Amino acid sequence: GDWLQGPYVYYLYSQYGFGKREIGQLFIAGFGSSMLFGTIVGSLADKQGRKRACVTYCITYILSCITKHSPEYKVLLLGRILGGIATSLLCSAFESWLVAEHNK
Repeated sequence: GDWLQGPYVYYLYSQYGFGKREIGQLFIAGFGSSMLFGTIVGSLADKQGRKRACVTYCITYILSCITKHSPEYKVLLLGRILGGIATSLLCSAFESWLVAEHNK
């Protein structure tokens, strides 16, 4: 369901007065951070603990959502980067935690 928010976030950014270029940059920042951090979060979850990675996801996503209340570009950019990191954690940490607990 994470992908459903795209049109709504686009509309929110347009209501803040951003044009297509700035909105595109914000979306690319989110997808780019997910691409970069997605390559390392799995191994970090293995080293630091899968449960800790899941809690980190929750905190990171909460912070990402809070930034959406600000009309400042830099704050929104930080939020998109945090959202990309959270998406990487969502797509790896919970499943690996489940598999690890099942195999105990």
